[in-house]
Amino acid sequence: MKLFTKPLTIAISLLAGLAGARISGAIWKRATGEQPPTVTNPEAQQREKIGKVLAFAVISGATASVIQAVTKRWTQNMVEKNRTP
Repeated sequence: MKLFTKPLTIAISLLAGLAGARISGAIWKRATGEQPPTVTNPEAQQREKIGKVLAFAVISGATASVIQAVTKRWTQNMVEKNRTP
């Protein structure tokens, strides 16, 4: 069972990370009306003041940390429930 759960946990964490990046970007765009200053958007990153870039980094980092913790707990609970005694 361990052979199956490790790749599953990694896949779920990656998907959750991608979802978190999209969510934080969407929240930023809705709140500011501007594209988020990310590495994938270097024009916005260079154009914005360092305070906005730092604020986005903090928000997206916090979002990613929460999503990662939740998905790890969820997958761990799923693995424990599926263990056979």
